[in-house]
Amino acid sequence: MRGHWIRFSFFLMLFFLPLLIGAAPLNEKEIPVYPGAVRDQAAEGEIRRDYEEYRFDYWEMKTIRVYTVKALIDDVCRYYIDQLKAKPGEAIGDPYDLSPGEVDGPWYEVGFWHETIFETQYEYDTLLNDGEWVKAAFAKRPQWKKGSWLNAAYFEWNAGLPSGDLARYAVILDDVGFDSRKRVDYRSTRIRIQVLVSPSLEAIEEEEDWAMDQAVAAKAEHFRKNPPTEEFLGITLYPGAVFSPELTAGMSMSDEYHIYVYFSNDPLDQIVDFYRKRLGKEPLSSGDLGYMFALKGSLPIPEEGLAIQPNMIFDVPFQSMISIQKQVGN
Repeated sequence: MRGHWIRFSFFLMLFFLPLLIGAAPLNEKEIPVYPGAVRDQAAEGEIRRDYEEYRFDYWEMKTIRVYTVKALIDDVCRYYIDQLKAKPGEAIGDPYDLSPGEVDGPWYEVGFWHETIFETQYEYDTLLNDGEWVKAAFAKRPQWKKGSWLNAAYFEWNAGLPSGDLARYAVILDDVGFDSRKRVDYRSTRIRIQVLVSPSLEAIEEEEDWAMDQAVAAKAEHFRKNPPTEEFLGITLYPGAVFSPELTAGMSMSDEYHIYVYFSNDPLDQIVDFYRKRLGKEPLSSGDLGYMFALKGSLPIPEEGLAIQPNMIFDVPFQSMISIQKQVGN
């Protein structure tokens, strides 16, 4: 019976999917191109290279198409507002909250030329910008709103894909601008259509966990082959203490601090007394949580410290845990 319900739910989802996704194009080929626009594949390659070089998240560029059209950005912007049924504003929710078939948007925002374009500018005797000419040229352009001329527009919508991945669709418009020294107002618009795709939040977390596990395993192997010496730690190791490369690796992923973990079957008070005599100082007691000696800096939060605690967490045949925090970064 359960299998019948699963199949029924699957077909129900397919039936209602067109109702969930609304009118926003969910295939880059369905995103309209302004009539007469000419494709610029050289610009596409440059944008893709820059994106891959500087991106820092999980959004992969699946599609990039760039066009130029001999039309004012005002006309192109109104075309996409109408074609995409876009509303002013921006996405408020987290796109990772979208379920398969759900869409957020389309939304759009606009930008305007700064008033400095109307200022005449020189570098020594060289004219950089003829502000009077720009004023005359822009007097022949429409104003998007009183005293403001459009120079950019950004359309975006996010969608949950059937695979569980996320897609971010965007249409980006830029006014090609003008050359005041040559006295040319290009009255043209650059159109950029792009699609970015990200794995689901669950897939990202799985990938990050896998990468962390690999990094910890590699570091544990390094510590196993190269355990810290007393000279490096700057402290005498408790007699018979057993080094744990795995826990040390897990607690030493920071570039600033490493925590070297040891275990002992001796009682806590005996270990504390050993270090009290060796260090010639009293530890800070935290009751049932154990003791802390300052090795560098001062208690309660030293720059480097020695913690002696009961082993209440780790499934190892030892009753006491000794942790040495060492500053390794600058």
